Amino acid sequence: MNFNFPYSSDEYAKNLYLENYHCHKDFSNTSTPDCAESIENYAKRVHEFNTKCLFSGEHGSQGNQFQVYKVAESEKLKYIHSSEVYWVKNRLEKDRANCHMIIAAKNAEGRGDINFALSIANEDGYYYKPRIDLELLFNIPKDNVIVTSACVAGWNYEDAEDIWIKIHNYFGNNFFLEVQYHNTERQKKLNEKILRIARENNIQIICGLDSHYVKDENSVKRDQILKYKNVNYPDEDGWYMDYPDTQTVIKRFKDQGVLSNEEILRAIMNTNVFINECEEIILDRTFKIPSVHNGKTYDEKCKIYKNVLNVAYSKEKEKSKEKADGIRYEAKEVMEAGVVDYFLTSKAIVDEAVNNQGGILTTTSRGSAASFITNKLLGLTTVDRFNADIPIYPERFLTKERVLAGQMPDIDLNVATQEPFVKASKKLLGEHSCYPLMAIEKLKEKAAWQLYAGANDVRPEDANQISKYLDEYNKALKYADDDEKEDIHVEDYIPEEYINLFKQSNEYQGITINLKVHACGHFIFDGDIRREVGLISAVSETTGKRTICAAIEGGFLDEFGYVKEDFLIVDSVYLTYKFFHSIGMEVPTFDELRKMIDGDKATWDIYAKGITCCVNQCEKEATTNRVKKYKPQNLAELSNFIAAIRPGFASLLNTFLNREPYTTGETKIDSLLEDTSHFMIYQESIMKVLSFLKLAMGETYGVIKSISKKKLKGEKKENLLSELNAAWLDEFNNTDNFNNVWNVIEDSARYAFNSPHAYSMGGDSAYQAWFKAHHTATFYEVAINHYQEKNKKDKIDALVKEAIKFYGYKLGNYKFGTDNRTVTIDEEKKLIYPNLSSIKGFGEGVSKTLYELGQKQYKDFVEVLTALFSNSINKTIVDKLIKIDYFRKYGDINTLLAITKYYDVLYGAKTISKDKAEKNGLPFELLSKYGNETAKQFNKIDSSGLLNELIGEISYRELTLKEKLDNQREVLGIVTDYDPNADKRLYYVSELDVKKSVVNIALYEIFSGKTREVKMWTSQYNKNPFSLGKIIYIISLDKKHKKESTGEIDEVTGKKVYREVPDKFEFWLGRFIVKDEIKEEEDL
Repeated sequence: MNFNFPYSSDEYAKNLYLENYHCHKDFSNTSTPDCAESIENYAKRVHEFNTKCLFSGEHGSQGNQFQVYKVAESEKLKYIHSSEVYWVKNRLEKDRANCHMIIAAKNAEGRGDINFALSIANEDGYYYKPRIDLELLFNIPKDNVIVTSACVAGWNYEDAEDIWIKIHNYFGNNFFLEVQYHNTERQKKLNEKILRIARENNIQIICGLDSHYVKDENSVKRDQILKYKNVNYPDEDGWYMDYPDTQTVIKRFKDQGVLSNEEILRAIMNTNVFINECEEIILDRTFKIPSVHNGKTYDEKCKIYKNVLNVAYSKEKEKSKEKADGIRYEAKEVMEAGVVDYFLTSKAIVDEAVNNQGGILTTTSRGSAASFITNKLLGLTTVDRFNADIPIYPERFLTKERVLAGQMPDIDLNVATQEPFVKASKKLLGEHSCYPLMAIEKLKEKAAWQLYAGANDVRPEDANQISKYLDEYNKALKYADDDEKEDIHVEDYIPEEYINLFKQSNEYQGITINLKVHACGHFIFDGDIRREVGLISAVSETTGKRTICAAIEGGFLDEFGYVKEDFLIVDSVYLTYKFFHSIGMEVPTFDELRKMIDGDKATWDIYAKGITCCVNQCEKEATTNRVKKYKPQNLAELSNFIAAIRPGFASLLNTFLNREPYTTGETKIDSLLEDTSHFMIYQESIMKVLSFLKLAMGETYGVIKSISKKKLKGEKKENLLSELNAAWLDEFNNTDNFNNVWNVIEDSARYAFNSPHAYSMGGDSAYQAWFKAHHTATFYEVAINHYQEKNKKDKIDALVKEAIKFYGYKLGNYKFGTDNRTVTIDEEKKLIYPNLSSIKGFGEGVSKTLYELGQKQYKDFVEVLTALFSNSINKTIVDKLIKIDYFRKYGDINTLLAITKYYDVLYGAKTISKDKAEKNGLPFELLSKYGNETAKQFNKIDSSGLLNELIGEISYRELTLKEKLDNQREVLGIVTDYDPNADKRLYYVSELDVKKSVVNIALYEIFSGKTREVKMWTSQYNKNPFSLGKIIYIISLDKKHKKESTGEIDEVTGKKVYREVPDKFEFWLGRFIVKDEIKEEEDL
């Protein structure tokens, strides 16, 4: 043997240790779907066989290296950094040979070499897979890695033998030819070939298992994953894919009948090369904060930091001793925590992005960053905690104790686009210093359940029932904001009698199935990320778009001392920027906003009236209804509202929205919580109460996190309660209400928002509400065009309908020859001139083409059609345009539809079948006149003459108002025409939403053009149903008090209890007649 064998002959003879270096875990599914096994199960198997190493490698990547490292560390196993790389002769060529090779690092430098080679494979060697080539391979120092020839896929080239010998000549004793025990003809022939090459060239052989699961019974899980991914590998027939004991390995080789007993044993023994030849790789866990002041000592950086704060504070309009002391306190915490570089680097990135790269940053904040006034002075927010309308404490954002315990500070930046901030990071830190983080997608609950149920013969009725409950859970997630999702738990949606059965699918839920790009997190590093952690490709399963990411998950950053910047794309940031810039104004600072909205009735009426389309945080129908009920009157109330509508607060929500009295049960505690109406809505509310009970403010957030993560228990909880109880006794001279208040604290800690986040979201919302209230026409024009750029037609539709409903706007006409590429609004005439792209089925290309064609002159509509059809404007689009009177100067709607129909059938046609002619209403006598008749067709047609005569015979028929409304609803989704002479009881059904018990109907008043929203019971509707577009003649309409849920359940009926809301009414449809046309009703 050419390496130091780690065992004595006696010990080895007794145990026959085999290191499984060629193995696949579920992370492999991010590149090649073929595994459902966890690294934890591999670690258990390693212990079972008393071997020593755990390998990270996967197809085309180094695997989830930090997860494998942690498992190896916790299980006291040796971590081996490895990869089963794809390789080709020349990575720059479109070569799909994609051969395989195992590379394992012998030392820390080798780990960097593997990471770098894989990074380049993703950068310029990607062709269906990330591929290294011989150039990259031979750039790795030969003593830094161990290489094996892997499986049969390592031999895809005809001259593979020559290439492997060349690789052996370079790596010498660090190269092994891999033999496997699959009893297939292909593997047998390869093993024979390998033995010959090994003998002729003095190359060592090694046993590779190529395992994809640990035990045979786990093959079912793998099969289910392949089925889920719609993948099949027919060439696997005859392969062993488990991780067996050595005796089984030997038996399989013997059954294969290629290797001698001595060769089998030697190949197995060689797997132990990794034990002594690979050095222990120790990953550095110290903070590695990138610096924009390299070469400076930490003290010098602290002076720079303090100077930046002092200069910024000197420019503050509002100064006070309290604020100055607060700045000193925060700066001291940052400096003593050793993270000055983090703040200086964040500031530098933001300054460069905003000032030089066109970056747009929110004036508010995200998360708890606004808890530090120093973050305002650094230009990372404009929120000032010292004049905030709600409680904000710096300890929520950072304490030196938390940082020194390993928790890095975390500033989330809400931005319009990420690119300027990424460019800034790379300019300041280096070209390869900033990459998005990878995000691993696990199998979701419903898919996991269905795979489990299918693999384990669960009764179909049980499987379907649980699937329905999971649908409800997923629906709740779909309509929840990101910050609400952590409070939505799947267990709450599954009845107790099914919960144990459902939990049996948990092992499927943890399976990695895909790799995605982190929504906002970017890994930043002083140095080359390609070598430090490596790069990996995330390929979208829907679009196929490939994004290169850093090969590390966000969850490992703090533990290993790495740093991220969160550049979160928030559409409202860009929209707010566009609003204010459209009137030549910069987005006001947060302090300026507070003054603008203070006592401004117009702004707060936006919420009270529910005019909240494109008003951040209040857009969804349910939220709009809630904010109408609550009617916030200032920023504090709006922030409280945003925090209160999270799912975890549901049991108290109606009490809050109705502004009913609420108490914690203790007057002094209520007094502390006056700013939140006695509710512990915020984490800061809890911090305030815990601090009142003598707990150090720096410790209070830790208590909240322990409760929310369900880690406050046992002795730790007993000690805390004892401490708090003693403080309560000192304050109140009794402990009567202590347990009640503690219960409120525990309940609140599970759902409470951090206050600066809610405050910032309230500000984001208020910017838009103020602008809508004071620049209404511009608001709609900017917002509609903004969503047109994003092709969000549902948003455009909602905005137009809202403008019509609340502000009396009407849709202007579309007209051929005018510019309908963007939306414009005539404020004086209250007309919205729409963008053609907003019509379903129309894109921006259609709008552009129609504008260009509309600038030309045409003799008649046939010439127009010729121009349209020759420019890829199809008949479907043309018909829609005709129906909204777009081509009105060429004739009436019915005539133009008929011309288009004839044109589509006849233009340029020389023959037409009799069946087609009959189907399209073409008279045979005219076809005979302009062509030659045969048994089945007309040929030699003068289509131009025939078309002109047909057009001349079209009789004029004016559209009824009902037809016009139908056309508008069908094409535009909105109806606008009306007849002031129509009967005031006639309505057009423009929207219809039939629910289980209630039907919601939008009725368009034909005489006025206004819309009335009414309800009716579904049971009543079923007796006399009607559809969209029908005409309703109303005989009676009932005005009733609006009812709302109390949140209580009737003990007798088991149904929700509702109560009437004073001064709020809704209309219910009573007696009515359904009609097909708009006519007066003569006899009732």
